[in-house]
Amino acid sequence: NDRGKSFRDEKFSFHCLCGLPELGVNTEVATTIGLIDVLWLDKGTNHVACGFEVEKSTSIYSGLLRLADLALALPDHSIKMFLVAPADREKEVVAQLKRPSVLAANRGTVSYILFPDLAQHCDSMCRFGSGREVLDKIAKTGV
Repeated sequence: NDRGKSFRDEKFSFHCLCGLPELGVNTEVATTIGLIDVLWLDKGTNHVACGFEVEKSTSIYSGLLRLADLALALPDHSIKMFLVAPADREKEVVAQLKRPSVLAANRGTVSYILFPDLAQHCDSMCRFGSGREVLDKIAKTGV
């Protein structure tokens, strides 16, 4: 939905595929997965490595529900899931991450990244990181 937007004069579409690759899920699930803000695919594959929901002002729970659908639909992908949110929503994020339904669906694997942490460390992560593990340096868990 945000392909037309840009950051630092670079359109998001430059970093996006034209469409969701074949994931082996039914149409309804593919539509839900397609609503996730960012999917990181392992290079050259249809394997989902990470899912990101950015929740600036929208419902934290709806983002977590989409991530849960992703995790349940693709259990063999070992997907790292992240909620990205403003610092002033951290208490709300932690409260939602502790919900039993969220813990069960996501197997406790959702981490969160706060906007200020991402902004502060983005350049360094891009310079020194090449894999998804670099995100673990700034990600937090709710449990």
